Amino acid sequence: MRVSDLHFGHFSAIPEYRQVNRDLVARLLGRVPNPFVHLDVATGAGLVPQLIIEEATARGLRGRVIALDRNKRALEIARKTVRGSENVSVTFVHGDARDARASVEDLLPPEGVDSVSIHDAIHEIEGECNQRRVFNSLANVARSGAFLSINSSFTATSMAIGHSMRGHGEWKLHFVRLTGAKRERKIQTLAYRSHDDYKQMIRDAGFRVVHEEDREVILTKTALKAIARYPEFVRGMAKDLTFSRDVSLAELSDAMSAAVDKIRFDFLPRLWYGVIAQKVACEPA
Repeated sequence: MRVSDLHFGHFSAIPEYRQVNRDLVARLLGRVPNPFVHLDVATGAGLVPQLIIEEATARGLRGRVIALDRNKRALEIARKTVRGSENVSVTFVHGDARDARASVEDLLPPEGVDSVSIHDAIHEIEGECNQRRVFNSLANVARSGAFLSINSSFTATSMAIGHSMRGHGEWKLHFVRLTGAKRERKIQTLAYRSHDDYKQMIRDAGFRVVHEEDREVILTKTALKAIARYPEFVRGMAKDLTFSRDVSLAELSDAMSAAVDKIRFDFLPRLWYGVIAQKVACEPA
C-alpha cells in the first residue's frame, strides 16, 4: 500500500460513523440562523462540511461553510469530493485549528461565525494546553450566542460497553505480535479525557453546554480496517511501541489491518461523546 492511499476518507465513508456525525450536525443546524456561516476545524476529508450542506439543503437553509485543516493531503481529498449546493457554499482553507482566525480572517463576518465545530479530532491534539488553545480559537471567531459542536470516541468511558475493551486489547496485542514490537506501557497513545474534562475546557473558553450525549456505534471489522488506513490513528496506536528495525507507516497500517482478522469478535461497540454548546453572550458594560 502506498502512503498516499492512507487517509481518513476511508473511515469517514463508513455508514455508522457518518450517521453519528449526521445526527450531531442536525442538532447543531436546528439552532443556527438562516442564512448562516459555519467554521469546521480539523475538517479532514470534509465529512462535516458535506453533512452540513446536505442537512442545510434539506432544511431549506442558506449559508457558507469554511473548512480548515493543516493536512494538505486531506484538503486535496476534501476539495475533490465535497461540493457546495445552490444555497450552501464551502471553502477549504489550509491552517491550524489552534489559531483559526489567522487563516480565515478574510472569510469571517464582522461579528463572527454563527457556529463552529471540531468532530473526532480534539483527542489528536497533543496536550491539554493545545486542546484549550483550540477551544479558545473557536470562541475567538464565533459571535456572541454562536453554537459549538464537538464529538470524540476517545473518552474515559468510550470503551466501557460490551466487549469493547477486550476487543481493542486483542487488536493491539495482535498488532504488536505482527510487527515484533515491544510495548512501553508508561507512554500514553491517544488522550482519553473524561466528559467533565472536555466540558470544563469548553466552559473555560466561554461556552455553556446545552446538549450532551453518548451514542453507541457498532464498529464492524470493515470499519476497523478503514480506521487502520488513517495515518494519525496508526501513529497514535504505535506511539508506545519500539521496533527492532525501521518500519514504514504503510507497513504499520497493513499490520494493523491484518490484526483485525485475529480479533475473536465480529464487531466492537464504542461510545461517541457529543456536545453542543453556546457561546455566552457578553453583558453590556
